[in-house]
Amino acid sequence: MDTVSIDDIKDGMVTAEDVHGQQGVLIIPRGTVLGEEQIRAMRAYGVRDVAMVSDAVQPDDTAARIAASEARCRELLRPRFSGLDLDAPFGRAVFDLAAERAASRALEAGIDWDAPLSEPCLLAPPPEEQLFSATAVDPAGLVSDEVELATLPEVHLRLLDALQSETSSSQELAACIGHDPGLTTKLLGLVNSPHYGSRAPVDSISWAVSMVGRKELTTLAMGLAAVSAFDDIAPELWDMRAFWGHAAACGVYASLLAEDCPGTAPHRVFVGGLLADIGQLVILRKLPAAACRALLLSRTEGLPIAVAETAVLGFDHTAVGRTLLAHWHFPQALTAMVADHLRPDGRPETRETALVHVADILATAWAWPAFSSAPVPALSEAAWDSLGIAPETLAQVAEAGDVRIRDIESVFFAANPLPRH
Repeated sequence: MDTVSIDDIKDGMVTAEDVHGQQGVLIIPRGTVLGEEQIRAMRAYGVRDVAMVSDAVQPDDTAARIAASEARCRELLRPRFSGLDLDAPFGRAVFDLAAERAASRALEAGIDWDAPLSEPCLLAPPPEEQLFSATAVDPAGLVSDEVELATLPEVHLRLLDALQSETSSSQELAACIGHDPGLTTKLLGLVNSPHYGSRAPVDSISWAVSMVGRKELTTLAMGLAAVSAFDDIAPELWDMRAFWGHAAACGVYASLLAEDCPGTAPHRVFVGGLLADIGQLVILRKLPAAACRALLLSRTEGLPIAVAETAVLGFDHTAVGRTLLAHWHFPQALTAMVADHLRPDGRPETRETALVHVADILATAWAWPAFSSAPVPALSEAAWDSLGIAPETLAQVAEAGDVRIRDIESVFFAANPLPRH
């Protein structure tokens, strides 16, 4: 600590002690980085000498702190990205963005890199008889008659009829959806969000149909109805906020990617992304111990969740999702996005499934907390190539996604806000 004459003080110096005027009035608190305004104030109060941390201007170390944080984030993130080729343009772009975003969040959260990072909380309920019985478990057995949409048959079946009929009017569709007030509220909230770019308040389903389109709105309503079917899962059993946070991110990233992929429908891939992992919830509801065991295996061994599920059950959540949506008579295009998003074939006619595949990777890679999240799935190069999207586009997708994901969260999960991505 040095004492510096008021005549020698320069902008950027830092006070080591509180600075008082001649009458004992506090002028500048300790630790203040001085500028012209503070220096003038001290002169006005007759201050002659000031105790300083240093008699040299303190450099701005923000850039250095960001660089150090990003380097540490790269080190900690790398194990989660073992399934992604980080030397390929896509993998390199996704990993670089993940490190940059994590570094920014870490500085914002004030993470102490010298302290041990918290481990993920993994539940371990007692073993279930189904896992050790002579009767094999299969996707059809999980889906059979115990999982139903909360709005069946009044809303869901009518939505299916409306989707398949070219003659149903906006008024008929509005009347169908209006039977479920909760669905109506969420649907209008979503249509009014910046995700759909509404310039004027949309206060009726009929108006929403006119603005968004009959098929688009019907598909969205079906997706929201499917989400509502699992709103009774106990939060102490599973981190449902994180689950639906990932689902919202997957839907948003898929729709943003679709904007650069001609011939695909952003509204449809949004719903496909939202429901991509819905099979996990069926497994959780019917076999909670198996679901938690698969999650534990995934995190401790660094395995993608689908690989861990197959090791525990003999099948993964995409097989259950296919069976579930077929049971609910969902359109084939949506069913394919859910069932095949982990293993897309890369054909031009299945690009919407490829969009959900890529979006799922982005949502996992860019999740927060970054260091305890799930391993990042592998990329199908054929699927990525079929989209014709440049890796440089991913930075814009990440930036636009942050805003849209918060919009979705505020509509779907207003009572229990999700962690920000």
